Formats: sequence, structure tokens, C-alpha cells
Amino acid sequence: MRTTLDEWEILHAVVQLGGFAPAAKQLNRSQSTISYAITRLQDQLGIKLFEIKGRRAQLTELGRVLLADAEPHLAGFHQLEQRASSLASGGESEVRLSVDSIFPNDRLFSALANFAARFPHVQPRLRQGTFLNADAEFSVHNVQLCITGLVSREFFRKPILVIRLIAVARSDHPLLRLTRELSRADMVRHTLVSIEGTASGSPKHQPRVPAQRVMPVRSIEAAIGAVRSGLCFGWLPMYRIRPELESGELVTLNLPAGGTREVRLQLVRKDLSSSSVEVNALAELLGVNHGAEVI
Repeated sequence: MRTTLDEWEILHAVVQLGGFAPAAKQLNRSQSTISYAITRLQDQLGIKLFEIKGRRAQLTELGRVLLADAEPHLAGFHQLEQRASSLASGGESEVRLSVDSIFPNDRLFSALANFAARFPHVQPRLRQGTFLNADAEFSVHNVQLCITGLVSREFFRKPILVIRLIAVARSDHPLLRLTRELSRADMVRHTLVSIEGTASGSPKHQPRVPAQRVMPVRSIEAAIGAVRSGLCFGWLPMYRIRPELESGELVTLNLPAGGTREVRLQLVRKDLSSSSVEVNALAELLGVNHGAEVI
């Protein structure tokens, strides 16, 4: 048995377009060529693929089963052709991206999904961490795009997002029992959750006073969990704890100053002049030309 990819593509076109004539027009073939290909495919398989109902030819049950099995292979082959064409014209086979974990996941994965729909032949490679250093991401991990707040002057960068962090504790935390503004001495007596850097290079962490007792964690999710447990207080991204603030589970601390901090994220490229169509498209989807929104 030696069926061909062309025969399966013709079968798919006949079914999708609703007949031999429209398939012939779409594929720029004669109708007799289409008919011959279907006949040969049936002979090779030893299975009747079509049956006549009224004036129309319809797939048999076995024909539907076989075509359903064939369609993923056809799609994969078309994707392979697109990838080969893109590589031949200087396109990317993959785009490598590093993103600080404080960047909203819904925005990140929405951008990656839209990118995959537009460039199905290009593989996005994602790396996430806290306190990412753009220099290390480019030199050590060879990424093409980086979203971070730590940027060397030598790289091309654009503001992409400003994230507000607010000082909060669980509603029954001892700091919230004080009816006055909190002092540094008040804060030092209680444990602060501190997000520690996971990136290569010198260790980074959230700002804190030297005498402060800390609970170190390695992710935003862990910091939120620690504060929600009542174990500690901390500065958390407002956009990630909105439900807890609205329900009253978490409450903002009464500080005279510094109750709100900002993390200014930038989208960084090592070399703007050599950026490909694919890299530029992903940068656009991530909001590089939309200004620095505050959330």
C-alpha cells in the first residue's frame, strides 16, 4: 500500500470544500485529476471512502475515521513547510524570552498564544525568575527578549508596565491591632516576607531595614501564601491580591510613608538592529509600543 500525501490532501480538500469541482478550483487541478486521485486512494486502501446520497458524494463512516486520523499529519506537514520557508528567508525557528515572575501571567500567556497562532512554525522558549538581570539573561541564557526591572544602559529598552506593591497583612495580624501609624520599631518586631532573587548573578531581594526579621521565599505566589497564613506581613503586587483585599482577608498597613512601592518593568532587547520579524511581533504583543501602564 503506497498512498501519497497529495492524495490525502485532495481528500481533505474535497470534504472541506464540499465537492470535487470546488476542490479542483481551489487546488488548481482538473476535476478529472481530483476524481482519479480519490479513486486511486480508495483502491490503495481497499476501502470505499465516498457514497452517493441524492446528488452528492458523502464520506462513509470509515472515510471519516481515516480522514480524522490523517488531518493532524497534514497540519503537521503544512507547519513543517511553513517553518522551512521561514528559515530559508532568514526567519526564526524559536524565540527565547525571559520574564520576571512579577509580570502578569494572563498578559504573558495571552501574548504567547497570539504569537503561536500567528507563527505556528516558531517555538517560543520561556524562562521565568525573580529579579532577572538583563545582562545575565542575554550573556548566559542567550535570550532575545527580557522583561525585567534590572537593565544595563547598553541595551535597548522600553517601559512596559508599572506594578504597585502595597504593604499588607492578614486581618488578624498584630500590626493591625495598633490604631496609630506604624513606626519602624513596630515593623522590626514582626516578620517580613522577602522575595529573594532566583536569577544568576549577585543575589537580590526586596528592600528592608538591616534589623528586620525576614521569611525568605522564591516566588510571588509563596509570598502571598505566607502573608495569607498570618506568619508575616509584606509588600505584595496589588493586582494579584485584589480579591483578598476586597474580601477583607488582607488589609493595608497604616504606614506614614512607603506603604506603596513600584516595580518598573521594561522590555529589553540586546540588539534592536538585528531583531527579526518574529521577535518584533512578540515584543509588540507584549505591549512594547503601548506605554507603561500602571496596575
